[in-house]
Amino acid sequence: MTRSTLVLLVAAVFVGLACGTTMTPAPMPGAACAQENVGACETPTRLLACREQVWTVISDCKGPNGCRRSGDTVECDTSLNGLGDRCNNVGRVRCDPDGGLQILRCKDGGVLELELSCEERSGVQLKCVLSDAGLTCN
Repeated sequence: MTRSTLVLLVAAVFVGLACGTTMTPAPMPGAACAQENVGACETPTRLLACREQVWTVISDCKGPNGCRRSGDTVECDTSLNGLGDRCNNVGRVRCDPDGGLQILRCKDGGVLELELSCEERSGVQLKCVLSDAGLTCN
């Protein structure tokens, strides 16, 4: 590292501290937290929440918008979550993101599991669709 690069790095850190913008490390699962039900992004694809004073993984965020802070809230794009991914809405069903050949359900353990596999009928592959009856294979 050259002397001029080092001077620029030190200056950038000083400006950041003077402006009150310190870099805080991302929370880690299992670490202590103080404010119940506050959300935070552990990574760009994982949402944590403070539950019983411990940071807990509550959802994977594999959609194109990932996990990100927007004002005072944290948003988690779950649109591409699939089989085995973490989920927060126990009981909710969804089509799998890989062509809609399966219906997945968020189970009690907070993980998306196979609810129903859409089969082939008369040479036509059925796919997961939303109808008046909810999600079905059609």
